[in-house]
Amino acid sequence: MMTRLMPLRDVRSARSDVQCAKSGVRSPETEVRGARCEVRGSEGAHPALSTPHGFTYHRAVERLERAGVESASLDAACLLEAASGIPRWRFVLEPERPIARGISGLFASMLSRREAREPIAYILGAKEFWSLSLAVSRDVLIPRPETETLVEAVLEKISSRCQVPSSAAQFQVPGSRFQVFYNLELETRNPELKILDVGTGCGAIALALAMEIPDGRICGLDRSRSALRIAGRNASALGLAGRIQFLGGDLFEPLRTRRAGGGFDLIVSNPPYIPSAALTLLAPEIAVYEPREALDGGPDGLHYHRRIIEEAPGYLRAGGWLALEVGDGQSAAVVELIRKSDAFGPAEVKKDLTGGDRVVLAWRRAVADG
Repeated sequence: MMTRLMPLRDVRSARSDVQCAKSGVRSPETEVRGARCEVRGSEGAHPALSTPHGFTYHRAVERLERAGVESASLDAACLLEAASGIPRWRFVLEPERPIARGISGLFASMLSRREAREPIAYILGAKEFWSLSLAVSRDVLIPRPETETLVEAVLEKISSRCQVPSSAAQFQVPGSRFQVFYNLELETRNPELKILDVGTGCGAIALALAMEIPDGRICGLDRSRSALRIAGRNASALGLAGRIQFLGGDLFEPLRTRRAGGGFDLIVSNPPYIPSAALTLLAPEIAVYEPREALDGGPDGLHYHRRIIEEAPGYLRAGGWLALEVGDGQSAAVVELIRKSDAFGPAEVKKDLTGGDRVVLAWRRAVADG
């Protein structure tokens, strides 16, 4: 079946890059189970916090501010919510509310990690993306709100592929932000969309697309085995494991060795695009904690874009789309790389909610069009 996806709303509020992870499948106690294990037996290491009146939200904010954390108020509230199970707004409204003795050690450990500029997503072990709660660790890049622009751009291309006839069946996919139309007239032509996510990481893009495209078959590639384990865990938690295949290797290499390549309708990627020399200039949350191999895009940040543009035609069907996320100021260079390739038609650029160029797309020419 073919699908037509129509956005229920065109513009959504941009999310903070540092936000409290919401759990759709796990309770707050489960979210911080790992952190509890870390501090088990360590209550004595924080004598000032061992009494009910030893610590407050206000003091936590002050400590994070002294450490240079820009989102100190939000982060302190999120950590307290995760440690206690008490809604974060209670601490904001009662900044001098004492921290209970039973969670003081756990919260002290979490706060110390954030003071050291460890990203809050790693501390909580989860990050929200496309309204999905995803497990994350230091083995994967933390999904960014701007990457949702890549998902939106791909869904728009799927939506424009076919006209909705009077015979189309319409319904709302549970948990989806898009209205889905099944085009009954096209059912026998293309029973399912084949989508490839290159550099899948924790699986954020692949899982968001799987959630929105119920007839899609999706393959996620990554050279990090640890990342693939996390992606697989996320797919299982969301009930999508049967529709997504994760393979390990460098870019398209797993498809060559497994003879699984060819005929994809869509190839999407958020490749590393930070210039190597700029890595040391990034905030500690990124430079110190996130995996370098998921950030380093080579001397000009476009090493992987070049490789993907060169190799993708061998795995993309005629008329299929390539969609690439780009960094600030990189869109023109990527458009030019595509222009020089005989394999693609004219490139398009999609902006994110801040107005910056974020995604470059191009369709695959037929061989005779070259």
